[in-house]
Amino acid sequence: MKLVQPIRDREKLEEMKIDLLRTGYKNYLMFIIGINTGLRIGDILELKVKDLKNKTHIKIIEQKTNKIRRFLINSLLKIEIDKYIRLMSEEDYLFQSRKGENHPIGRVQAYRILNSVAKHIGLAEIGTHT
Repeated sequence: MKLVQPIRDREKLEEMKIDLLRTGYKNYLMFIIGINTGLRIGDILELKVKDLKNKTHIKIIEQKTNKIRRFLINSLLKIEIDKYIRLMSEEDYLFQSRKGENHPIGRVQAYRILNSVAKHIGLAEIGTHT
């Protein structure tokens, strides 16, 4: 198992956000939902527009524990989500794959996205749990 670490340096965290935004708004949003809620990547990737539209909280059944969890959508995250979903339909996955119609990207692809940007800004030990 590969060791992953949190991003402790606030400047590196901001660099990560900026570089992810350059690769696409979808990638940026995936990251900020993760750091603002603490959700596991598998749960993030399963989110649909209807799970977030006009909501104050994200309510899910966690894949790993099968427990119902509720996470606050803070005001800054709400702005970013609303900007992203405004033209999407209720049943759309937030993080759609280019393969097939309305399928989420996989955990491996999410890892590749995050790891690629992390390497670009000089971070090591980065994964989807970071």
